[in-house]
Amino acid sequence: MDSRERVLLALDHREPDRVPIDFAGTGVTSICYQAYDELRRYLGLKPRGFRPEDLGAGAWGGVVAPHLDTYDRLHSDVMMVSMGSPDSWSLDIHYGEDCDTYVDEWGTTLVRPKGGHYFDYRIFPIKEGTVEAVRAWNKWPDPRDPGRWRGFRQRCLDARATGRAITAFSVFGGGIFEQPARIMPMDEYYAGLATDDKFADLILGKMFEIYYEATVRMLEEVGDILDVWVYWDDLSGQRGPLISPEWYRQHLMPLHRRLFEKVKAMTRAKIFFHCCGAARPWIPYLIDVGVDILNPVQTSAVGMDPFELKRDFGRDIVFWGAGCNPQGALAFGTAAQVADEVRRNIDTLAPGGGFVFANVHNIQNLVPPENIVAMFDTCYEHGVYR
Repeated sequence: MDSRERVLLALDHREPDRVPIDFAGTGVTSICYQAYDELRRYLGLKPRGFRPEDLGAGAWGGVVAPHLDTYDRLHSDVMMVSMGSPDSWSLDIHYGEDCDTYVDEWGTTLVRPKGGHYFDYRIFPIKEGTVEAVRAWNKWPDPRDPGRWRGFRQRCLDARATGRAITAFSVFGGGIFEQPARIMPMDEYYAGLATDDKFADLILGKMFEIYYEATVRMLEEVGDILDVWVYWDDLSGQRGPLISPEWYRQHLMPLHRRLFEKVKAMTRAKIFFHCCGAARPWIPYLIDVGVDILNPVQTSAVGMDPFELKRDFGRDIVFWGAGCNPQGALAFGTAAQVADEVRRNIDTLAPGGGFVFANVHNIQNLVPPENIVAMFDTCYEHGVYR
């Protein structure tokens, strides 16, 4: 059984030979570049470090697409294929005395303090959460910019040739709900959503148009060979939802449904929905709109007990993630503690299939490399179906 067969069986809620492993197989299950450098040194692999300039639109979070030898060493059955940079924008980092900055393709200025790990969204092109402010802004990214798609199909074919399942995403920024908080102050965005339905429908509708067009263009290229289509929209925080179910049903659910129906019409790829935090209340809604896979299964958040999730939803949705708590053992524990937690989560989520093992969101800088290796090696050894 090769990696792709293993993943497809699990996505079909069947048991393969072992639990499929995703190390850096999507843009939300990857690793930050400094942690990646440390990992390669720890593994004795040839140094092949990244600079922020190498990361394109992902520079803000520092996330990398690993080299094949690292995929191999950590037993990854999944490989991501990223879009290219648009012709209309390129990453241009200004290194200052106190901080480093760049402007993303949406027009937002991002800032990283000297010695910091990440760029924060700081200066926004839209200043207010109002209909008038949104209508006044007209420099929206072009979802069909040729640079995004140049060579994209060949990169997917090259990834498929490794024997792995391939994933791709057509989101450049946050999702329909998430991205507006990256182009206007977050307090303005949420205040606008809470007080003005016309504002909510206008800004969400604009995001939908952009991502719908990008998705159609992507699936025109690779819909016939793609295994997993990745989408993200954080609807929850650590302790509960960010919006009410009623608001979701009125404003956002119809857009998710239309987008996902288009995906289903253009490809046999499974729909992967990334929602951090306390995602449990959304699972019935996500199943309703056509989602096949929930990620990252943040076990440290409220309501995200793996046993209860598997019991209540395991027949209807695939759990992709749940590797080890990044707010606990992975970052602050020992390798032995990591291995114990990994074994418990596998024993809970693996029976009957419907589980792909991955780190809970991107592995951050300063996470001990021995803990990263323990996480994936333990899954490889313990995740065998008997």
